[in-house]
Amino acid sequence: MYGVIVMEKRSNTERAGFYLRPIAVLQGFILSQILVLLSSIILALVVYFSSWMVSPRLLSTLTHLGVFGGAILAGWRCHNRAWLHGVVVGLVAFLIYGFVAHGGPLLMTWIWWKGLAKMTFVAMLGGILGGLFSK
Repeated sequence: MYGVIVMEKRSNTERAGFYLRPIAVLQGFILSQILVLLSSIILALVVYFSSWMVSPRLLSTLTHLGVFGGAILAGWRCHNRAWLHGVVVGLVAFLIYGFVAHGGPLLMTWIWWKGLAKMTFVAMLGGILGGLFSK
């Protein structure tokens, strides 16, 4: 006759407004690194045994796909705010890639900001997709 209302107890981190699970972000970041490493090894073998040359666009696409996969895992492992977990995975990966490639972040170039926006968007979509899989 009457509906039952279930009161859910919130944890201390949810009351404080901190919704980020660092272990989910770390797992997503590690998976993204593994995916990028595996795709790099496969691509290196293909290039070694053929006369095909790799374009920078293909390398960028493979990197974005690896981060997308890591963001899916981070969104799947978290309890809420999957998009935020994906964005953090993308930001961490992009900052590390920028530091490794150029010896430090290039904060004042348009190309750097454009790459950051693309990586963040792709990682956010991955986090959202992972959050949808977890429900």
